Amino acid sequence: MFSWFRKRRSTPTAAHRLRSRDEISAAAKVDLAELAPGIIPYLGLVSYLQLEIYEAASRAVADAPDLVAKEVLSNAAGLSLNKYKEFAAELRRRQRDPATVMEPYSHSINRYTDRVSPANWNELLLLVYLCGGFFEDFFSQLARGLDDKYGDSAAEILSSDSGRSEVAMLLERAIRDNPKNGDRLALWGRRLVGDSLLVARSTLVLSDNSDDDEKKIEPVFTELISTHIKRMDALGLTA
Repeated sequence: MFSWFRKRRSTPTAAHRLRSRDEISAAAKVDLAELAPGIIPYLGLVSYLQLEIYEAASRAVADAPDLVAKEVLSNAAGLSLNKYKEFAAELRRRQRDPATVMEPYSHSINRYTDRVSPANWNELLLLVYLCGGFFEDFFSQLARGLDDKYGDSAAEILSSDSGRSEVAMLLERAIRDNPKNGDRLALWGRRLVGDSLLVARSTLVLSDNSDDDEKKIEPVFTELISTHIKRMDALGLTA
């Protein structure tokens, strides 16, 4: 996976040839439909990830240096919590207990969060900005391939406002105030996308035909990496 990522990153035009959201969603539906999990596992995964995004943003609120940052991060945390509540409500509508459905995925996601534990507040901000965006992009695309009428609703929830554009402004301020932060955050961003790709891949239901699976996965993951690079470029960071 990491050698593949380095190979794709070496193509300099990847960041500037992004398809529209509709084109990406159409590609995901074609490429990932056969690899998508069932609706209940999907809801368990997205619910738990929204809780993790909410928790990370809430931790950032506690350590925020001023009221502007607290307001921005409180808003981001609240939006993630609202998304979690919508997914949990759908599970209850299907007579499933959210905690029970989420539990099988808690261990692997907790291992992921342990691996990407930030060393300081700026790294925590970048985690909220990049990882939140990465997983919402991936799972909104994956939702289009679900064999369930709720898939479109799930994609709309994940694609709705996240408050992360304001989080990006906080990161821009931190880099402007101390340019050395930029070098450290660029390294951190590369670490985050590598681990996040592995988590995304682990959610797919792979077949015995690895070559066929890779043909379905590769275009979607290329788009995810391109979008990650675009987010990093917007901050003036080298992806």
